[in-house]
Amino acid sequence: MEPHINKNDYIDDFNDFKQALTKKYGEPAAEEVTWENDMFKNDKSKWGLAISMGHLQYLSHWKTSTTVIFAVLTGDNLTANCVVSYNSLRHESLIKEKEEKKGKSAPT
Repeated sequence: MEPHINKNDYIDDFNDFKQALTKKYGEPAAEEVTWENDMFKNDKSKWGLAISMGHLQYLSHWKTSTTVIFAVLTGDNLTANCVVSYNSLRHESLIKEKEEKKGKSAPT
């Protein structure tokens, strides 16, 4: 992401990512907007600043038959971070199987 003088532009960037992912995968399975500190909650013009301070976080996720896709906008130290990650459901099921096997073979 390019650095923005107006930190609200990071929200626009996130919404662009979200729109592209929605076009490809359909509506998100879930969306969350989380306030850790509501200092700027009533001033929408400062929501980008709130994100860069770690006060506000946006999260959306999609689920396909093989993958969970996350889009997250968060920040800290006056730096905003937008992350899109793809997580294989097959990988998660292999980890779960391995943990279950380990639990069964553990001495009692």
